[in-house]
Amino acid sequence: MMMPTGCDFMRITEDLSDCGALFSIRYNVTLRTNLATQVQTVLRDRFENDVADLLEDSLKNVFREFAHDVDLSFYIKGLRSYHVDSVMEARQATYTLTLPVDNYRHLALANLADEDEVGLEQPQWEKLALLSQVEGDTIRGHSTGLFSAREDMNVVGHTDMEFFVTLYMVNCASILVVRTDNVAYRDCQVYSSDFADGFLVDDSLFTHQSNPVVHDFRVTQPPVEREVYYAVTFPSCDTAEEAHALPGTRADGQTGADEEERIWRKYIYVTLPNGDVTRTIVNVRQPLEAGQVMIIYAYMRPDGSIYSPNVEVSTSVSLKWKEGLEIVTN
Repeated sequence: MMMPTGCDFMRITEDLSDCGALFSIRYNVTLRTNLATQVQTVLRDRFENDVADLLEDSLKNVFREFAHDVDLSFYIKGLRSYHVDSVMEARQATYTLTLPVDNYRHLALANLADEDEVGLEQPQWEKLALLSQVEGDTIRGHSTGLFSAREDMNVVGHTDMEFFVTLYMVNCASILVVRTDNVAYRDCQVYSSDFADGFLVDDSLFTHQSNPVVHDFRVTQPPVEREVYYAVTFPSCDTAEEAHALPGTRADGQTGADEEERIWRKYIYVTLPNGDVTRTIVNVRQPLEAGQVMIIYAYMRPDGSIYSPNVEVSTSVSLKWKEGLEIVTN
């Protein structure tokens, strides 16, 4: 039997009558992200060190190899037979269990307890267990990094066994940094769309049953003229064709290559001193994958429109915008 060192320890013991097996499962939380690379190439190479430090501090609870809590399910023939949830507070931990001899499908999740925007639905069925976002036309982004794993476990009798399970990140982040040098404006709001709304744990597939708009989180501004926003979400589609097939997808009056090639979008609403609102749609042609980050560096013009030099990005601007998505300031 493997005893934990500095980790949580739990045993589930049934009346097995010589048909059980004692085994340990060692869990590792693994983060494969490009956050450091994006911060370096997009921000620090532009000498935006204040913004870089601000973002890294704001996202430190999302992009880290750490599990606050774990939710562990063991399935036999598609139905959940055993379930454990526990506070882990580590990047590695070992749990020791005694379960009846059988062939198990094991699904593991981490960091659900403190995530208000995502819940686990139908966990009693292996194929239906779903990480699902809250419903709504406009929602908030995720507040923590979510991790999952799946493993087949053939538990045999009369022997100690050991399994290793690695949990990988299933959400990601899109970041907008806007330079506002010498531009007068009253307010700025940012929203993101065209991301998955759920994750089927057993199949490791993202679902697109709806297409909610995510209200980006506004980071406290550093002592320079910058607007910094981010949204932590499930990933985007892989291609523009898939993105255009999403439920509720709106063309927003766009035509041509910008609309045809985009995979996901950010909507930026700038209220000018006279009360006029300028809407800029940022069309992104690069998919956003699980565990990844994309930073869009942009500039605000005096009319409130947004321009980005990023080659994967194009913009569509509506001056004196009045109709469409309601701007919610919270």
